[in-house]
Amino acid sequence: MPERWLDGSTRPPDEEVRALRALVARLVGPGFAIDRAHGGMSTPVYRLRRGEECLYLRMAEKRGGSMHAEVAVHEHLHAAGVSVPEVIAMDDAPEIGRGVMLVREIAGEPLAGAERIDRTPILRAAGRDLARINAVAVEDFGWIRRDEPVWPLRGQDASYAAFVGAGSASIAVVAERLDTERERRTLAERLDAASADDPPGRLAHGDFDATHIYQRDGVYAGVIDFGEIRGAEPHYDLAFFLVQDAAGAMLGDVIGGYAEITPPPADVAAKLHRSATIIVVTQLRRWVDRDGIESLDRPSGRWWLDRLRALLADAT
Repeated sequence: MPERWLDGSTRPPDEEVRALRALVARLVGPGFAIDRAHGGMSTPVYRLRRGEECLYLRMAEKRGGSMHAEVAVHEHLHAAGVSVPEVIAMDDAPEIGRGVMLVREIAGEPLAGAERIDRTPILRAAGRDLARINAVAVEDFGWIRRDEPVWPLRGQDASYAAFVGAGSASIAVVAERLDTERERRTLAERLDAASADDPPGRLAHGDFDATHIYQRDGVYAGVIDFGEIRGAEPHYDLAFFLVQDAAGAMLGDVIGGYAEITPPPADVAAKLHRSATIIVVTQLRRWVDRDGIESLDRPSGRWWLDRLRALLADAT
C-alpha cells in the first residue's frame, strides 16, 4: 500500500536502490549513505551522508521531468544574496528516468518547534529574503512551467482570474460547508474582487511557513524547499504564512523584515486576508476535484475549512 498522508496524497514510491546508488556514485562518488528524507510528498527527496558532508538529492515530480527551472531559481536567488541551498549538480539522470538536482545542506533545524530562542531576528531575516524571492518577475500565474526555456519563468495560467478559478464548480461545494450566509457572501465578494484584479506576476515560494525557515543555534540559516514554486500576486507567500500562522505570533516579524526590502502597501492587511482566502479555497477545491467531497471531512480538510471560516470572519 502506498503511504498516504492526512490530506489523502500518496507519497511517491522509493526509487530502485541499485539505480539510485549508481546515480549518486556517478554524480558525487561512492561512499554516501542514502536515506529517503521526511516529506517529499510531490517531489522525492533523498539525504546523502558521507562523514560530515550532507547533500540532498531532489527529483522531478514526474518521470521524464526536468529540474532546470528549479535549479535556475536557486542559482538566481543565490546570486542575489538569498540564503537558499547551493546547487552543486543537475542531471537528467537516465538511471531513474527523471531529472535531479543536488544541493548542499543548509545546516540547522526548522524554526517550527524551536524553543528557548528569540524568533524575531530569524523571522525578520526570513522576511528580507522572502522580499527578494518575491521580486523575481514571472509571466502568467500558477505552477512554473517545467517544459519550456527557463527564462522568463512562466506559469500555467494565462491570467490571474484563471489562477483564482472563481467559476469552479468545486468552490460551490466548499461554500456549502460554510456555516452562514454572511460567510458565503464574503467569500463570493473576495473571489469576485480577486478575479477582477490584474496584479503583476511574481515568483512565490509556494509553501512558505516556519517549517521551511531554518535556524542554527538561534541564528537565521536560510529558506529551503522550492518544490512548490509558482507565479502569483506579489504577496502570495505572506498570505500563505498568514494561513499557517493561525495564532498570529510570527507574521508581524516576517512583514517587518519584508518591509526593509519592499515596503508593503497601506492596505496590506486587507490584501493578505483576500489572498489567504484564495489560497485556502484553492487548496480545498483541488482536494474536492481530486478526491471528492469526502476530502473535506479529513483532518486536513477540516483544518483548512476552519481557517477559511476564521479568515471570512475577519472583516479586514
